[in-house]
Amino acid sequence: MIYKVAVHASGAQRNIVVDAGSPGEAALQVKKRLGDNRAVIIKVTQVKGSSFKGLKLFGRVGPRDLAILCKNITVLIQAGVTALEAIETVSSHIGKKAIADALNSVAENVKEGFSLSSAFRGSPDVFPELFCQVLEASEEAGALEEGLNALSSHYEREANFKEKIRQAMSYPSFVAGFAVVISLALFIFVIPKFALLLNSANVPLPLPTRLMLYFSSHAWQTLLILAISIFIIVRVIKMLWKAHATRLKMELILSKIPYVGTLYTRTAQSRVCTMFALLLNVGIPVVTALETVEKSCSIVSLQDELKVVRSVVRNGGSLSNALSMCKWLPKVVGRMASIGERSGALPEMFENTASLFDNEVDNIIQKLPTLVESAMIICVGALVLFVLLSLFLPIFSMYQTIK
Repeated sequence: MIYKVAVHASGAQRNIVVDAGSPGEAALQVKKRLGDNRAVIIKVTQVKGSSFKGLKLFGRVGPRDLAILCKNITVLIQAGVTALEAIETVSSHIGKKAIADALNSVAENVKEGFSLSSAFRGSPDVFPELFCQVLEASEEAGALEEGLNALSSHYEREANFKEKIRQAMSYPSFVAGFAVVISLALFIFVIPKFALLLNSANVPLPLPTRLMLYFSSHAWQTLLILAISIFIIVRVIKMLWKAHATRLKMELILSKIPYVGTLYTRTAQSRVCTMFALLLNVGIPVVTALETVEKSCSIVSLQDELKVVRSVVRNGGSLSNALSMCKWLPKVVGRMASIGERSGALPEMFENTASLFDNEVDNIIQKLPTLVESAMIICVGALVLFVLLSLFLPIFSMYQTIK
């Protein structure tokens, strides 16, 4: 287990990260490494992994930032600079404060004689477990540049995928926002004037008109109630999503929604195959790679199945047979794994499988704007129909009364 030890030594406080079996062992390792009997251990905390979670909204670290970081360190190492000097150089000019602070902490730990991978593990909110494991394997194999290049390609791929989703949803989001603004202006400024005419005419109002007038006269109260309702619904969904048993059912329902379910599952499956191939390429054992992939998987149901796969492989079972039993993975994953086991090209087979899933995801992303726009047209059309009925039905009633 990885522990972060806060220690006061040589007149200053610092945080040192070590791999130990217990907090007490971690404290002893730090004192031994520092060689200072007067060093005072302040606090020992276990470091838990993170995948870009718990970060603040502004200045957060994303996959694009990690891709650029890996490229910068690689360029400096290729120029003949040591890894420590490269980290210190990058930390001095990098734009993200979170990364700069984390790199400074890494540099301090490396200077104390700790390994590069264990130093990076001290900032799990910035450097995910995948990042640290690839660095550890590359460091042990003496191929740090290759590991950094592999990480750069992986995070660049993730960043490109997020950018595709963002671009696909940008226009529909703009149209939705514009429709909301127009609707609010209509109910707040236009309809109240029309209400004066209807009230002075003493005409019996149909239900749509009464609803419209009520919403118009209580616009701010309605918006407040709507905002509170949305907030409560979102909080309840988040609570249900965190509960394991409930999330399993919600994931099953979500996976059956046309297009959305396919996008949700294929994205997670592609990520599993990509990460597994990356870890195998740098020499990490299958069981350890499965554990890392399992922790980073976004689908809890698939996490449970990968846990079973890991148990089977640890006990000497076949990886391909275990993967073929997974309900949340298509049969092609088990078949490609079987081919990889026979040919000795397991990482390449998982990379090819991830490419198949990526092609399917790209096809859905291309259709996504059209589908969202169609749904929005239906919603806006329903709103326009409601407003028109609310306006014209009283006019017809007034005409009948005058006639």
